[in-house]
Formats: sequence, structure tokens, C-alpha cells
Amino acid sequence: MAESSRGEQTRNIIRQAITRIEKGRPKVVIKERKMSVAAVAEEAGVSRATIHNNYPDMADRIRTILGKQNRIQRNKKHEALRLEKAKNRQLRTENAELRTKINVLVSKNRALTDELHETLAIAGSANVRILKPNSST
Repeated sequence: MAESSRGEQTRNIIRQAITRIEKGRPKVVIKERKMSVAAVAEEAGVSRATIHNNYPDMADRIRTILGKQNRIQRNKKHEALRLEKAKNRQLRTENAELRTKINVLVSKNRALTDELHETLAIAGSANVRILKPNSST
């Protein structure tokens, strides 16, 4: 009977260690440590073998929690990647629009430069007189 009581105490200690790590409030292991049988064993003060051999249901629970954490982390990464890809698409579109505007401005600038050169050539010719506006209006 005392053996069963000790087994239940150990089970409760392991269960509490799982809960503390899961909630991010461990007493022994660092907060950033991922859920694992080793982390729970260290937090509970038992060996990994004890959890694996005597409490396989607790080991399964730990693996289930670890699987959920991995899925959550993977989903967060996928969402962040999706957002970055959308941002990248938007920036590429904006970049293409700006390049088009640059090309239009370069074309207009070239046309105005050509017009200026033509006007300067005409103004510099010997048979052209520049008329000044009449100031008596």
C-alpha cells in the first residue's frame, strides 16, 4: 500500500512538473526550455527512465503536448512566412510601378532636353531676332 502511495506521489509530482513547464513557470529548468521527457524529469526530480518505464501514460502526455507545441510553432512560422510573402508581392508591385514612372519621366526629360537644344539652336542662329514683350499694355 505504501508503494502505491509513493507511486501516486511521484505521478502527482510529474503531473505538476508538466503543468509548470506548460504554463512557463518551472522551478528547476529554465523557462525557455521546450517540453520534453528530459525537461519534465529534471523539473520533477526523477529520471527519464522512471517516466518512460513506470509512467508511460505521462510520457505519452508529454509527447502529445510537445506535438501541439511543435504544430503551434510551425503554424506561427507559416503565418509569418505568408505575411512576408504578401508584403514582398506588394513591394514588387510598387517597385514595378515606380520603375514605370521613372521610364515615363526619363522619356519626358529626354523630349524636353531635345526641345531645349532645338530652341537654343534656333535662338543662336544669325537670322533670328528675339522679340521682347511689349510692356505698354
